[in-house]
Amino acid sequence: MNTNKAIMRSFIFYHLDGIALVPTILTLGKKNILNEFSEEEISLSFLSTKFNASEGYLNVALRLLCCQGWLTQKYVNDDVFFKKNKSIDLINIYNTYKIIEPFFQEEYNYNHFFQSKKEKNSNKEKSLFNIINDFLNKRSNIITSHNLKLNLEKHIEGVILGPIFVALSRLKLLSFNNFNNIKINENWKSLLIKLFVKLNIIDKEKLTSTELGQFLFKRASAYGVTVSYLPTFKRLKELIFENPNILWEKEENSAEIHVDRKMNVWGSGGAHKLYFKKVDEIILNLFNLPIEQQPKGFIDIGCGDGSLIEHIFDLIYYKTKRGKLLKDYPLIIIGSDFNYKALEVTKENIKNADIWANTAFGDIGNPIELAKKIKKEHDVNLEDLLNVRSFLDHNRIYKAPKQNNKIKSNSKCSFAYRGKRIKNDVLSQNLYEHFSNWKPFLKKYGLLIVELHSIDPKKTKKSLGKNSMTAYDATHGFSDQYIIEYENFLIEAKRAGLKPEKKHEHLFPNKEFPIVSVNRLICG
Repeated sequence: MNTNKAIMRSFIFYHLDGIALVPTILTLGKKNILNEFSEEEISLSFLSTKFNASEGYLNVALRLLCCQGWLTQKYVNDDVFFKKNKSIDLINIYNTYKIIEPFFQEEYNYNHFFQSKKEKNSNKEKSLFNIINDFLNKRSNIITSHNLKLNLEKHIEGVILGPIFVALSRLKLLSFNNFNNIKINENWKSLLIKLFVKLNIIDKEKLTSTELGQFLFKRASAYGVTVSYLPTFKRLKELIFENPNILWEKEENSAEIHVDRKMNVWGSGGAHKLYFKKVDEIILNLFNLPIEQQPKGFIDIGCGDGSLIEHIFDLIYYKTKRGKLLKDYPLIIIGSDFNYKALEVTKENIKNADIWANTAFGDIGNPIELAKKIKKEHDVNLEDLLNVRSFLDHNRIYKAPKQNNKIKSNSKCSFAYRGKRIKNDVLSQNLYEHFSNWKPFLKKYGLLIVELHSIDPKKTKKSLGKNSMTAYDATHGFSDQYIIEYENFLIEAKRAGLKPEKKHEHLFPNKEFPIVSVNRLICG
């Protein structure tokens, strides 16, 4: 890779780290928890009791510090012990981050701000205006130890730039030759020019994007997923210390309050293209087999807006033997989701795409009920379909295992459900039982699964600036999602009688840091 590109790409990853780390450090610092850490070990249970914190979410927060190498963690007798890296001054980091603290005290509508024609700003706009100006005035005064200075500056930059890049990109305003030509509110244009010039994103004289600016603008969607969780990051104080159910106390069928789901889907789209090339290989392989060996069709569980259904259908229709035989061997397609609004969107989209497909409400945690439903409503057996799902299993609703795990888990992850810590042995058993529930329906064609994983914090520290792991651990840990190391994912799958089909096992970015996996899990 071009060295310059590698450096610019690292800026994005440091920015994403910052969006998760800054609010976490600010929350812990205000509660004086950071003062508790030294080179002597201190337990999670002690800290949770002393500060009346939800043990699960406090564990998630402290894991993020381990990912940066600021703390280390050790599991002893079902507790977690932490100690500080002797070269790290956590209070200094906290004081450095405080210049951006006001940002996390309000919700901001960037789209409205940028598109407004009013010259007079609202109080919220003035607040955000002042925050960005304050950052620009104080940026050069950020003083900390030499080995952390660049990272901390980039962390704070991420908080400022991430939401701006996302808003401008979603408004389709990032393709310009000269920033003077961008059509946004004039007050905001002046401020953004000042910001982007200061950060070497646009040229001071020409107001055209620099090499760094072009690189970041083209990859603005990379910020989408992490920025979409700002509603969670802005409520960490409540989540960790006051009411661990705060993100889940909403009226039935109302919008999620922990994440901007539309932004999340938008942000994940570009990143997923690489993984779905491998999904395509599996689809092509299966639907080019002799017709008697092929599935009757496929079911996309967690179908969202139906875009994956449309993609797989087009792939089969245009590039497989099955596509030429649909008249005699019609393809059964089902989109299933736990969200009725998603099912409505799927219905509309597949209708517009002229695809014959059905939908069914379904919970990934209850395959037996899903199988009964599609048999009753569509007269098809779940096991006769290829089961497909992407980035869904880690988002299953947690259920306490029916049995104890007799095998000690070596996972180093942090898991929580509504603030309560889920011990790693328990979560591993939960995953095993989840796979076991699905196994009867996977005996013929297996499970085509794209999944996100965590990695050991020591590996994250080793690869800072090269991946989004700190941000992933934060967004998923604080929202009761269960990304687990790939090796432990496979351990529980194999224990349940499922194994990867070796020719279709793919790991990203590589085997040393397996953060995303694409597999066809088959019985055996």
